[in-house]
Amino acid sequence: MRVNGEAPGVLAEVARKLGVGLVHYSTDYVFDGTKDEPYTEHDKPNPINVYGKTKLAGDLAIQSSRCAYIILRTSWVYGARGKNFFLTMLRLAREKEEIRVVDDQIGCPTWSWAVADATTQMVIHIQRDMGKKDALSLKEVSGLYNYCSCGKVSWFGFAQTILGLERKASQYKKPGLIPIMSDEYSTEALRPGYSVLDNTKVIRRFQIRETNWRLQLENCWQSMKSKNLVHTE
Repeated sequence: MRVNGEAPGVLAEVARKLGVGLVHYSTDYVFDGTKDEPYTEHDKPNPINVYGKTKLAGDLAIQSSRCAYIILRTSWVYGARGKNFFLTMLRLAREKEEIRVVDDQIGCPTWSWAVADATTQMVIHIQRDMGKKDALSLKEVSGLYNYCSCGKVSWFGFAQTILGLERKASQYKKPGLIPIMSDEYSTEALRPGYSVLDNTKVIRRFQIRETNWRLQLENCWQSMKSKNLVHTE
């Protein structure tokens, strides 16, 4: 709570005093996942785990601060560094003969680089428009925005695609993938069953380029190959 909930409020207060904008990253986990169509910025949050509750607290702290801000909610983020589902699947492909993956949670796998690129596009757009005579002020573009890949897939489907790339690049045999339901996967935290976000608002306001999750994954993979971060023996 100190990191996710309280610290963003401190940053927002400093931003307000300095008269600068704040970009903050939030999550699909502020929702309960019971909806059957993409979540918009107008949907009421209802987090079902501690992570979602603390992230929502951070969102609310920023919104009540009176600073100029962009809160960017994203979904199922992965990349070439750190700990994430993508890297876990690559590791398990070398360690396991069988992998059980949840198939009833649906979301939009989003490459971390794509989130950074979208942020850059938004900032450039704001800077360019602020130089125009009748441009919107920083306060007027402030708000909550969704950004994730387009298209949707289950964790199981995402794993299938990841291991398909791995099989092309290495001599390792593809391990058997077994789809399971959420109640068969033991975890302390409840996870939303549906985490798809609607990008319409950010596309219209900032002309953000939207890319499919499969293309983002392929681009991530190619980037890792170019940096020798994937095994091809």
